[in-house]
Amino acid sequence: MVAVLLAAGGGVYAAVGGDDDGKKPTAAPTTSAPSRPETQDPAPEPTGGGDHTGDRDGGESDPNDQRRPGEAKVLYQTPTPEVSKKNVEVPGFWAMKGYVVKAVENKIVAYEDDGGKKWTLSLPKAVCAAPDSTTGGRVVVAYAGHGKDSCSRLALIDLNKGTKVWDHPAPEADSFGGGYSSMGMAQSGDLVGMAWFGGSAVIRVSDGEELSPERPSAACSIDGYAGGKVLLRAYSCSTGTAKLQQLTPSGSIKWTYTVRKGYKVNNIFSSSPAVVSLIDQDRRSGGILAISDDGKERSSLALGKQSYQPECGTDLFGTTMANCEGVSASADTFYLPTEMTQDHGLGSTSEIHAFDLDTGKRKWAAKAAGRLLLPLNMDGKNLIAYEKPSYTAAGRVVSIGPDGGKPKTLLRLPQATQKTESGFYSATHVYRNGHFYIATDRVTGGGGTGEKLLLAFGP
Repeated sequence: MVAVLLAAGGGVYAAVGGDDDGKKPTAAPTTSAPSRPETQDPAPEPTGGGDHTGDRDGGESDPNDQRRPGEAKVLYQTPTPEVSKKNVEVPGFWAMKGYVVKAVENKIVAYEDDGGKKWTLSLPKAVCAAPDSTTGGRVVVAYAGHGKDSCSRLALIDLNKGTKVWDHPAPEADSFGGGYSSMGMAQSGDLVGMAWFGGSAVIRVSDGEELSPERPSAACSIDGYAGGKVLLRAYSCSTGTAKLQQLTPSGSIKWTYTVRKGYKVNNIFSSSPAVVSLIDQDRRSGGILAISDDGKERSSLALGKQSYQPECGTDLFGTTMANCEGVSASADTFYLPTEMTQDHGLGSTSEIHAFDLDTGKRKWAAKAAGRLLLPLNMDGKNLIAYEKPSYTAAGRVVSIGPDGGKPKTLLRLPQATQKTESGFYSATHVYRNGHFYIATDRVTGGGGTGEKLLLAFGP
């Protein structure tokens, strides 16, 4: 049997899929995910500082004063701002050339690589959903409208200039009861796909106008979208059928893949190449599939008896299809992290397994002792991965060649920020041009904990 572990916020559920002979899966969730918090208005202010408690005005010590030989430099640390309530989700993080942009409630702030502010933009209310991808330095975000849990306003933000280009209400297409709760968004080119509890829509990035791709029948509903190089959408029907579709740049349907009876798409790990996981109505896994560029099944990954643990965000209604960290794909290979296991020689270890997308077979495994090893992204033919910190040691950013082998250290993160690095409840990790960023996805609001909004490292 195949056990695939997916981290959901603070909990983990185990979904067990079919074995290599295609037998039907059996299993169920072991924990439930936390409820989705509401968001209101904050005002983030960046400072630096080390792991000492200090104050919000930058009274903390500089961790670079404790920097050891071979360790990365801390470019800056930004404390979390005062927020409207505890456990506030803060979606929206984008790495640009020479700076990064982070949304926190109703503020969107760009930080230079020295920690200084490049620009700050205020919205009327809190950002409640945002895609990971941008188009020419522009991104569409959703922010709170009227009423509880109504993520019903959209704005196009120019991340180069820090300006709002347009501002519109979200489309009412398929809306159930007028609410926009649990909004998921994905952007590709001039398209943004949105799905929420009871509705979905596709709009143009350039002007916010709604498009009308072919809609499924009344017995079906859009589950969610994934963006990047292309825009994919998944939908399922009360009849037990489900499909995955790729949209053209103009918003029409390029191809449709029909999922086997009784299953639907659970996560879209990669849009190009398309790699998805399946579940049935009892949330038992149907395995991981690679889909070709013309919408045909390319392979089914031979996961065997190994348990895997990508880090997937909380998604109670399944509307955010592409919310898993710790997975990566090249044109011919998919990278997936295992759960921590006991190795008699090394103690606790984790591995990254590389799967051939044409055959589904495992090509190689790379191992890390004492810490979780997570794929991040591709750098040419090499895989960039993050060795998460252990209880006593800081993390590392490593590179793994196309044939596997021992990971090569790119950045050894400093011991002075190990506690801060370990303290993120949920975070986005980005490696770009030699710099590594950790951006929180949730502000817990626990006073006096030294909680950070952003950590940035460089050589």
